[in-house]
Amino acid sequence: MNILEKINSPSDLKKCSHKELSLLAQEIRDFLIENVTKTGGHLAPNLGVVELTIALHYVFDIPRDSLIWDVGHQSYVHKILTGRKHLFPTLRQKNGLSGYPSPEESNYDLIHAGHSSTSVSLGVGVATAKKMDNDTSTTISFIGDGSFTSGMVYEALNDASWRDLPLLIILNDNQMSISANVGGIAKHLENLRTSKAYLYLKRGVTGTLSSSKFGEGIYETLFNIKSMIKNKFFERKNMFENLGVAYLGPFNGHDIFHLIAILEEAKKRPKPLLLHILTEKGLGHEASQNDPANFHGISAQNDNLEISIPKGQSWSSVFGEEMNRLAEEDKNIVVITAAMREGTGLYKYSQNHPKQFIDVGIAEQHAVTCAVGLAIQGKIPIVAIYSTFLQRSFDQIIHDISLAQYPVILCLDRAGLVPGDGETHQGVLDISYLRMIPNMTLMSPLTQKEFSMMLDFSLALKKPVAIRYPKDIAPKWEKDLPPISLGQGVELIQGDDGVLVIYGSLLEETRQAILSLQKSGKNYGLYHLRFAKPIAPEVISYLEKYPHIVLLEEGIHTGSIGEYLKTQLPHKNLLVKNIGDEIPSVNTREGLLSEYRLDTPSIVEDILKEYP
Repeated sequence: MNILEKINSPSDLKKCSHKELSLLAQEIRDFLIENVTKTGGHLAPNLGVVELTIALHYVFDIPRDSLIWDVGHQSYVHKILTGRKHLFPTLRQKNGLSGYPSPEESNYDLIHAGHSSTSVSLGVGVATAKKMDNDTSTTISFIGDGSFTSGMVYEALNDASWRDLPLLIILNDNQMSISANVGGIAKHLENLRTSKAYLYLKRGVTGTLSSSKFGEGIYETLFNIKSMIKNKFFERKNMFENLGVAYLGPFNGHDIFHLIAILEEAKKRPKPLLLHILTEKGLGHEASQNDPANFHGISAQNDNLEISIPKGQSWSSVFGEEMNRLAEEDKNIVVITAAMREGTGLYKYSQNHPKQFIDVGIAEQHAVTCAVGLAIQGKIPIVAIYSTFLQRSFDQIIHDISLAQYPVILCLDRAGLVPGDGETHQGVLDISYLRMIPNMTLMSPLTQKEFSMMLDFSLALKKPVAIRYPKDIAPKWEKDLPPISLGQGVELIQGDDGVLVIYGSLLEETRQAILSLQKSGKNYGLYHLRFAKPIAPEVISYLEKYPHIVLLEEGIHTGSIGEYLKTQLPHKNLLVKNIGDEIPSVNTREGLLSEYRLDTPSIVEDILKEYP
């Protein structure tokens, strides 16, 4: 019997018997493993929330009841149950199924989601509006334990509690974000999972539910049992209750029937309630269960279900190796990341230099200001965060780093066009938002060797620096590059008819374009800026000698290098090629370069059209 074939909407799900729900959970796991291993995507997180998502759609009337995902990478099961399973062969592809919630894709998706720790604040806003309109539907904020390391969650909990909002918060606790969770909040959740009183509570609740029919006084019984056990075993409430949010749990997130019973009663409560649900990341797929960090997000795999590894060394890997080298040379170096140890290439570094490594959890604002504190005390802080996540630290970069020019080095991974994840993860804003900040130096390496040179230069500069690099293979160009000098670029290829100017990326695309232009009788040079800020007067003088100048950069136009160069070269016919005024959607890296005419054929075509 194939239950999944019959499920095209939540209304179909509600017709299933309990036996069919159990079979459906296994069929969904099989479906996810079969499809996501072919397309790539977030496998382990979705395998962990199968039963919980089924229970949510079984109990609630979504979209009338508002379901708000945090991050949203674990919404694949939700998409399957809401009529989108036929789109899974197109997952994370151009014009295909998004890997995150997307209102354009379905009215079951309330809002775009891609960054963590936003769902409770969104839920507070939605629940407030419903309360004003006497709307009795439920508002559900679905959030993982990793997101609970972010301060934004506690701002929202504080607001929800004192205004007594009817908000149901589902805490999906799999003990991991991408890397293992760290910090006091993670420790508190661990205590809730393992304390004897809560284990007794869990057994008591299980027994109560097993002997009860759904909806017959379970809610009151739950709270009476919980209060009795707490009074007997605990002198203090847990932190959520101290904030004024009722707490129930932890419960087994893979028992559909108990989840349904709990949710049926929880939706009746007109006040903020947090349900603590324990799930296992990667459940049903042995490789994901054994290695949830590497199977959090995967590329398409081979027939042996092994992760496909791109040929060549990634920028993240190069960064990790360089940090190992630098930490050996200077014990004052401290590397900080925000729950992205693996993603930023720092796993080996964290093992080799644990005293010189800090993972602050999903708290980018804190990471930046913590780095300033380290700098005040004479340490050398290097902060490694994805470009799109560093946006959350904008005020801290201005107020805490820039004003007093503290020597903090920001290393921006996934800068520029990022494949697969779509709008929320595109690192196309950092050039613009960092260029506007006083006292910032912005750099981008062209090759692995130059990355090493830029890190050494940044340490010697003793001022705020940001170094950006893409999610791509780091080139190993053997050409000798001159030493780095503040604001100065480097000529890579000489030309007579014009010059292509790049900043960090697009080396191979522009080299091939120059070779192609030579076949058309055009002799173009290639110039690497090295710096987006400052750009030395000598660079402007160098560019002025060329009749044709083409600037190529992986960033939006407003605030871009191209926009700045137009002010410095007002009499030149400067062709600027960048992302324009939009956030790119889902595509491969090659597809994105083609879409924004930054691939070799487009570069050649546009140059010949502009400068015939």
